[in-house]
Amino acid sequence: MDRRLRAPAGAADLDGLTIVQLSDFHAGFAPSLNVRAMRKAVDLTVAAAPDLILITGDFSGGVSGAAALQRELRRLHAPLGVFAVLGNHDHGDSKAPLVRAIDPALVTACGVRLLVNELVSLDHAAARIQIGGVDDSTGGHDDLPAVLAGLDRRPNVLRLLLTHHAEVALQAAPGDFHMAFAGDTHGGQIRMPFPGGSVPLSDLGARFVEGFHDAGGRPLYVTRGVGTSFLPFRAFCRPEIVVFHVQTTG
Repeated sequence: MDRRLRAPAGAADLDGLTIVQLSDFHAGFAPSLNVRAMRKAVDLTVAAAPDLILITGDFSGGVSGAAALQRELRRLHAPLGVFAVLGNHDHGDSKAPLVRAIDPALVTACGVRLLVNELVSLDHAAARIQIGGVDDSTGGHDDLPAVLAGLDRRPNVLRLLLTHHAEVALQAAPGDFHMAFAGDTHGGQIRMPFPGGSVPLSDLGARFVEGFHDAGGRPLYVTRGVGTSFLPFRAFCRPEIVVFHVQTTG
């Protein structure tokens, strides 16, 4: 899915940049088609030739799939880098059976920069992108205040937030970030069609299930992600990668 990402007018040198968001590979979940879905998602990402790749957690979390995960992660390249945060499955926090915490080196060894309650700044011509990454909130690993403390609020800075759970973005003030990226929900994974719209059968209590939200002046995108968990299939809820095109005008 293609989306527009509005950057501040002072960051005109970022106009036209392409950013891809990936999430929820769940490569270790078996039985499933997650490895195949992950491979297709990486194919689409490579074809998009992004300038920046963002991954919002739940890489594996199972007892298998490590080799396949690393094989696909090593295919991800972008001039500005590949950045990620961990999800609850990565920490072993889940009601799903056989979920195991992963060694973060499984991801970082593939050239992915994990952000653990920290900021990274990327210069591009006369503009800057600042990415804040918040660790998973399910098990209390998150520390958004540590990220907020280092924000660069100059007008030439595009500020982005990575979090596995969308609700974390509500702890920031409007204007802190130009976009927050989240995953976790799988868009509901199984959705039942009804007149007036489909109803997600998983994450019934989630405030933000999928897509773009203006959360009280906090722009937020929740991706349906790539893989599945609990049940090895989706219904009326396709997986997705999200391709954002940065624009400073229009």
